[in-house]
Amino acid sequence: MKKIRIVEIELPEDKTIDNYVEITALQYQDRLNLVRNAMEERELDFLVIYGDREHFANLHYVTGYDPRFEESILVIPKRGTPYLLVGNEGLGYKDVAKLPVEIVLFQTFSLMGQPRDKSDSLESVLKDTGIEKGSKIGLVGTKYFREKEFSSPQYSIDVPSFITDVVRSLAGYENVVNQTDIFMHPERGLRTFLSAEDIAAFESASCIVYSGVRRLLLGLREGISEYEAAGLLAYAGFPPLSCHITVGFGKNALLGLSSPSPFRKLELGEYINFGFGVWGANIARAGLAAEDEKHFPYSASNILQELYFPYFKMMTRWYESLKIGTDGRSVYNSVKEFVENPDYGVSLNPGHLIHNDEWLNSPFYEGSRDILHSGMAIQCDIISAPGSPLFGVHVEDGLVLADEQLRHELRKKFPNTSARFDSRRDFMKQKLGIDISDEVLPMSDIQACLAPFMMSPGKVLAWI
Repeated sequence: MKKIRIVEIELPEDKTIDNYVEITALQYQDRLNLVRNAMEERELDFLVIYGDREHFANLHYVTGYDPRFEESILVIPKRGTPYLLVGNEGLGYKDVAKLPVEIVLFQTFSLMGQPRDKSDSLESVLKDTGIEKGSKIGLVGTKYFREKEFSSPQYSIDVPSFITDVVRSLAGYENVVNQTDIFMHPERGLRTFLSAEDIAAFESASCIVYSGVRRLLLGLREGISEYEAAGLLAYAGFPPLSCHITVGFGKNALLGLSSPSPFRKLELGEYINFGFGVWGANIARAGLAAEDEKHFPYSASNILQELYFPYFKMMTRWYESLKIGTDGRSVYNSVKEFVENPDYGVSLNPGHLIHNDEWLNSPFYEGSRDILHSGMAIQCDIISAPGSPLFGVHVEDGLVLADEQLRHELRKKFPNTSARFDSRRDFMKQKLGIDISDEVLPMSDIQACLAPFMMSPGKVLAWI
């Protein structure tokens, strides 16, 4: 009978990018075709996709263009060239777009105080795209809603009112509906289906994240500041961040999303929390600043048995439940006993989907019928935060589900990427004792590694 024990591993060396993949113009055209297929199924004349600095991922998926300082919208007619509306600074950035689009300067999207006298009104611009009374319009923001939230969720739209109101005035209120689920539904959303090229790009991003996390873990020491620890990530701007870099010690760690500070320095035995996420990849960890058990505070002297061992057992069940064709309910039920126990302080879903945005959606909730499919990118992101004296633990890494056909394509096109997946899977099975399916492609070189002593990251829990 295997038991959970502490074993020593070598943290793999930093990874260099050997095949970062740039999505081609042809692939963006393929994505546009998928969008138009969805439009046809829903009998839409136009799809209007909103984007801004934070809520960029749906727009970027179709075009390769991500708004920086400003808002932007993409107007996709049933046929013909889409229209991309940008502000002043977007006009200079427009050539990043890989999809052929007609660029329209709409200066109202520009920042306050910038010139706004050279573009027509939004009403006039949208009329020129062909939108008229009776046009069937789908609006895409960053959320769609349920009847439990709004009595008419199809008309509840999170796109700014200065855009939504004009579209409704042109087409008619009843003809403008929320269609964000085309991209973001956990089972059917287009962005939940990664190609081999997408997977290779996200895996390379994960190598960058891992290399930074490895430097941070190995550089933790008494007296280091949060700012100094974050500097060990050596983030150079590529790929772009999907969320703020978070590093917190002690009280700051309890804030969860706190940015690193030069004023807060690490003390032995206190809580550590950090996360590093870029487009397509995220690794996060939380635990106690300790080299061994003698650094645990007296109040948390039993943390191995009270929290870390149960968490690792739960995480093992989660990983081993992941299979193509399984529904989200089955995965949720595999960890239900842990996540619904108030002693463990889990308040969010046990895992979620990831894309260029850090949280796309989640199929993992009570009663979920959403089916896990090939090409789905998933985060093991189960945050246990019971508070003092145990504080919490968090082991977050990414993975992709891939059927044999997709794995074969990866082996053929990206052999080094495929080999890293195989190596990580073998590590999880042989070193950690987690029997994951061959359909699981682990993204992280410390996948599922729970280090009870965060200042000794090579000591991790395993089934022995």
